Amino acid sequence: MFSIHDTVRYFPHTQDWKEYQNSPFLVELQEGVYDEHSKILNVSGPCVLRQGHIKLECCRLKYDQEKNKIIVENGQLKDSAGDRIFFDKAFLNHELITGIFQNVRMLSYLGERMTARKIIKLSQEKVRGERVSYTPCYACKDQLSQEPLWSLHSAIIEQDQKKSQTEYTDATLKLKGIPIIQIPYFYLPTRPRSGLVSPYVGANVGAGFYTGLPYYYRMTAQQDLKVTPFYMTKGGGMLGADYRRRFHQGEMRINSAANLAPAQQTTDHQKFRGCASLDLDSHFSENWKFFSHEYIVSDRTFFTTRPFFGFTSAPYLESKTGFEGFFPKHWFSFRTLRYQDLSPEDMTEGSCAVAPELKYSYRSKKIFDKNFTADLEASTVSLYRKEGTQMQRATIDLVLETYQVTKGVLIHGSARLGQAVYSAQIRPLSSFEQTSYSPFEKIYIDAPKQYISAQNSISLKTSYYRVFPELEASIRYPMLMGYKWTIVPELQAVASPKDVNSWKIPNQDSQNVQFHDNNLLAHNRFSGLDRVDDGSRINYATHICYQMNQTQKIEAYLGQRFSITRPTLELIPVGIRKGFSDVVGRLSWNTSGAKLLYRFRAAPKLRSQMHMVEGSIGPSELECSGSYIFLSTNPLYCTLAHQAIIQIKTNLFTRHWHIRAFVTQNFKKNKVSMLTSDELHSNRPLNQGAGFGYENECFVFDFFLQYSRYKMAADLRPGISFGVTINLKQLGKIRTSKQLFSRKPDRRQTESKAASIPY
Repeated sequence: MFSIHDTVRYFPHTQDWKEYQNSPFLVELQEGVYDEHSKILNVSGPCVLRQGHIKLECCRLKYDQEKNKIIVENGQLKDSAGDRIFFDKAFLNHELITGIFQNVRMLSYLGERMTARKIIKLSQEKVRGERVSYTPCYACKDQLSQEPLWSLHSAIIEQDQKKSQTEYTDATLKLKGIPIIQIPYFYLPTRPRSGLVSPYVGANVGAGFYTGLPYYYRMTAQQDLKVTPFYMTKGGGMLGADYRRRFHQGEMRINSAANLAPAQQTTDHQKFRGCASLDLDSHFSENWKFFSHEYIVSDRTFFTTRPFFGFTSAPYLESKTGFEGFFPKHWFSFRTLRYQDLSPEDMTEGSCAVAPELKYSYRSKKIFDKNFTADLEASTVSLYRKEGTQMQRATIDLVLETYQVTKGVLIHGSARLGQAVYSAQIRPLSSFEQTSYSPFEKIYIDAPKQYISAQNSISLKTSYYRVFPELEASIRYPMLMGYKWTIVPELQAVASPKDVNSWKIPNQDSQNVQFHDNNLLAHNRFSGLDRVDDGSRINYATHICYQMNQTQKIEAYLGQRFSITRPTLELIPVGIRKGFSDVVGRLSWNTSGAKLLYRFRAAPKLRSQMHMVEGSIGPSELECSGSYIFLSTNPLYCTLAHQAIIQIKTNLFTRHWHIRAFVTQNFKKNKVSMLTSDELHSNRPLNQGAGFGYENECFVFDFFLQYSRYKMAADLRPGISFGVTINLKQLGKIRTSKQLFSRKPDRRQTESKAASIPY
């Protein structure tokens, strides 16, 4: 081993071509001659030259110490990132900063390939390449005699780190060797910089044809601004702005848009439309975080036909501001929330505010002995609305839990004491206030005409105090039967008083009730705190698993609830009543070529309540995937949902090309509209379509065409849409925005005025 200088310190996080200017290098060789008079080192066999974390392997090397020149033949250059550069001959200085490489082939750690007739390293900041070809198609490595799927060729490429850009002269983009685009000159920034970026182009029913050309302005390394002027043939002109800033404790983003729309394009004939948002997150200390996510829009239909903001199908906007504190055993939260309704159907319960919401949570370490823990949760909420129910709530829950494991038997016990104080102003909606329209009808609801004002309604002020004690004990005993079968019976007993829920407590956050196999043993089936799962009950279930081999497994779960006392009325529609409840369960089958899941909920007399099937089956050459759901209510058994989604995808012809077809079929029978003469056919698919595409690791192309019939939504109408996605690795992505077929607001107003709506 021959050492020119002393060894150097290794810096793994610095860039190869920018560091080690004054660092010595190390030469490892098997055979070489060093002339002390001329100070020339000649290596005729394999050798390795190291400079920091750069490694150069070659077959022949000549080093002139007086001239600081290195001549390398048949070399290979490696760096810490995994990139490899092969070349026939190179002339370098001893610092490996400048030099000339001839007949270069490069393979990056991402699988990209590049060839060049010559690469000249002029300085640390400048690199020049001649006759350069680039492709990211690593999949073509076994077919080097064929042209790659796509490649970029340029006569001259110059990279300047000071200007942070790469210039291309006489560049050509080829697909399978066929020239597609030829550009005399263009450049790409190597770092974010000011300039025009990819435009928005698309069309939909509400906005018509739209286009937008964004301009990106980079203020500093920590902040930037993007300004986008839009033009829509049906929506007029619009100006959008997006400001971002990152600081030491967090980041901030401000987004806004202003639209001078034609008057007939708005529901209330207002001329100015727009939106604004603020997203701020700041960790101002190790344990405390401040956040503010505020959103506002001028009207309900602004986002429906403008896909630039990401709220095209949002039913409401949620704004929240507050702070949180995180500690080993404590968690604090203080926030305010505001909801702005965007749904045309909801006119009374949508827009509201919560100011403030306070929460505190404490989780102890093990107390008494190693198997006991204690949890404490306290919260307050104040809910305000212009119309409808207002509420103030304070709750506190104390839970004591224990876990015991004895000879494979897992025993769990808990004791809970919950308390809540409510003060509410309830404004019930009487039957004559509600319109008798169907959501399937083509009308637009005019809120001031359809609902009696809050001044003429009767308000009721209530206050209520609730105490909810609960005791729970459960036991699980896993049993192994050989190496394939596992059977786990579960038994749970819960004791609590009945009739804890009162009509004096308005149900604001517990309207989503679920009963299925995953929450059979849960303490509460409600999503919030306004309702509790009261009454004494016994839950029992069995979990069976059969491991057929390493790739195939079958699982089954079956359980039921027995209510000793009468549960709350809100649980009846999901199959929970006094005595035996509906049976819940699931059955899954996982193999290398199929994944199937069947979940159900059924009454004891086998009257169906809920069925759901989802999964995929088949190899990649012909794969079928989809889902099916049927949901009805008890005791009337009115069908709430009944539909299936099926997609068939095949790669039968080639490995990368695929063809697919999909359909969403609605089996639910809809009533005939009383206000129009149109019949709503339930046997027609909600949407159906087909698509094809090509995909590998360097290129993605996808196209689909579909026809949608979403008549059950008041703000959508049938229509044909298509989507195109093109992704060139390392160059960028082109994708059409999601298309919706919204009804024109003026058309909905006309229909609503022509229709006779009973009050």
